[in-house]
Amino acid sequence: MSKKNNFMQFIKYTLIGGINVLIDFGILNILWIITGIYKGYINYLFKFISFIAYSTNGYFMNKKFTFKSNNNSYFKYISVLAVTAILNAFILSNLSMHNFFNFKPIIWSNISALIASISTGIISFLINKIFVFK
Repeated sequence: MSKKNNFMQFIKYTLIGGINVLIDFGILNILWIITGIYKGYINYLFKFISFIAYSTNGYFMNKKFTFKSNNNSYFKYISVLAVTAILNAFILSNLSMHNFFNFKPIIWSNISALIASISTGIISFLINKIFVFK
């Protein structure tokens, strides 16, 4: 595959990832606001709930638009996302407990979630491109 095609795949993956981040952050913020809990290990549960929504959306959009794959790779995709979601929840949970700049808890939780999403998003693109949607 050419460098141009690889770059276009990355752009599409990033755009779909952006939609998934909106889904993820929307669900996380609803849960944070409803419970009033913004930091700590509860984020593993909150991340699991948001994971179900954004991973399903991401699979179908990436399969159709990014990688244009006809194979049934849902289990592989979910496996990759599950591992990266656990890593994401780990980063989010740990960062959220250390509000270095003394931001409001909801702001710091969103910053922590963004850092976690960017970190794991790059990793998941590479794994999906090489192993899942080859």
